[in-house]
Amino acid sequence: MIESYRKDREEKMRVEKSLNAWFDYNNRYIRTYTGILGEKFKSKILDLGCGTDDFSKACRAAGMEAEGIDFDRCNLETDRLPYDDESINVVTMNAVFEHIRTPDRIMKETNRILKKGGVVIIRTPNWQMDFKNFFNDPTHCKPYTPKGLSTTLNMYGFKTIFLGPGLICRSKLYWKLPEFLKWRLASAIKGGTKSILAIGEKL
Repeated sequence: MIESYRKDREEKMRVEKSLNAWFDYNNRYIRTYTGILGEKFKSKILDLGCGTDDFSKACRAAGMEAEGIDFDRCNLETDRLPYDDESINVVTMNAVFEHIRTPDRIMKETNRILKKGGVVIIRTPNWQMDFKNFFNDPTHCKPYTPKGLSTTLNMYGFKTIFLGPGLICRSKLYWKLPEFLKWRLASAIKGGTKSILAIGEKL
């Protein structure tokens, strides 16, 4: 009985440690977005393709008004988003864009629901750096390069105000490095990335 109790306690501690680590991971994204956008990253935040809604939960815990929506409530590729025109300040899509065959509907809907001056934040794999692994995930549909993602934002009425490696919580000095060096270091440093972080502001 004591052994069973010990195992149960260890399992609960393991789960709690895992949840705390995931919560901290999402908090680092909040700090990164706040560091890049300042006051532009604020309520009301909508996380598209939210999965288990962890990012929105972290935002709410930080005192922000936020919610998530996933494919079980709305087909992001074909449906109208269930939000009023110009009712949202920030839309995030983390590891979502590459799963959508054509961005036309979701980008038009994102533009519709964002307030003027609102921002869309997209994080997706960088095809130029990770093309060998991209289709290892069979749900990946459409790859992007940094230039291609920026062009997509511009096509749908957004001004690209940030485009860089999808790193979180890097120093201000890092972001001042030349473009080619930032991308090279991003995939080489510990905790680096082969993803793109693009932010567009609604014109």
